[in-house]
Amino acid sequence: MDLDSWTLSQSIVVFSVCALVIAIAGTRITRVVDQLADRTGLGEATAGAVLLGAATSLSGSVLSVTAAYRGHPELAVSNALGGIAVQTFFLAIADMVYRRANLEHAAASVPNMMQNGLLIGLLALLLLAPTLPSLSRLWTEFLVLYGLGVVLMFAG
Repeated sequence: MDLDSWTLSQSIVVFSVCALVIAIAGTRITRVVDQLADRTGLGEATAGAVLLGAATSLSGSVLSVTAAYRGHPELAVSNALGGIAVQTFFLAIADMVYRRANLEHAAASVPNMMQNGLLIGLLALLLLAPTLPSLSRLWTEFLVLYGLGVVLMFAG
């Protein structure tokens, strides 16, 4: 099937069906990760960051890598940054829905604070990338920083 020959209507229908599948699967995977967090003793913050974060970010990661591989750097970067912006938007909606307290206050924990620091560090590394002497190894520093952050979350 040649995707380039799809009409706008066909693309919107396929996009909508995929979004619906993701919404349904997302509610199920949230319950599964919550159970895994309880059974493994990882804690909800760490399990959410590592398991749920990886599972839900997989499609966006594949898209960014594929876009970069095919020579579309703007699409690759804007997808990643747009994903962060949309997740922040939905976090604001979740904060309005959670009535017991301010969501950030209710979820305040050492692992969640570590996640915030990790995100700031990774974004700072990306912003500093143009000034670094060798961009060919940037992925190494990025992976090391992420790995260190995950280890610190487990320790927290």
